[in-house]
Amino acid sequence: MSGWLGGLLVGLLVAGILPGCSISPAQQDTIRRAWEERDAERARECERMGRGFVAGGCTGGGGP
Repeated sequence: MSGWLGGLLVGLLVAGILPGCSISPAQQDTIRRAWEERDAERARECERMGRGFVAGGCTGGGGP
């Protein structure tokens, strides 16, 4: 593939991706709150099982 054609393809790819990456601050807040609610729910589930919660998952239990 020639240099200019590769550059053109990369340019078209970037031009197509960038608009999809822009998220408004309101949408970012909505997404952040949804993740916080999900993490809180998972933390409660871990607590019910007598385990801790770190980085999105239950901890503890098992081991030698």
